[in-house]
Amino acid sequence: MTTRSASPAGPAAPRPPDTPDVSALLGDWVNTDRGSAKGALRLKVTWHEKGLFVRAFGIGSPQPRDWGEVSAVVYTAPGTPSAAWSFSAIYHFGSLRTVLCAYHKTGILVATTSSVFSDGGGGADHWARSFFHRAEGRT
Repeated sequence: MTTRSASPAGPAAPRPPDTPDVSALLGDWVNTDRGSAKGALRLKVTWHEKGLFVRAFGIGSPQPRDWGEVSAVVYTAPGTPSAAWSFSAIYHFGSLRTVLCAYHKTGILVATTSSVFSDGGGGADHWARSFFHRAEGRT
């Protein structure tokens, strides 16, 4: 079975039978608050043969910092096991671990990031919530 993305990201890779439809999550997502000092500025959500993957970009200068691409866990809503509506992904940056969780609702992606320093001296732990819209023509 093959699914197609509802986003401008193009066709999705084939997904195995009995896996939820992830098309609502796929695409290039941009933070509605581009001046946000915490959390991600942009998310690229894709489907590969091995599952859902998320590439996040955060604050950086002169360009946004590429957090890299990591695999994500997909979740379905109660009563609708055939459609994915949310995911979580974990990023490791040395002594900093950031957990990104997001869900799709009425055309937007709502995401939270929880960042924790394991060494206690790297900075203050923080949490942020952000809203994303589809990039539509942006790179």
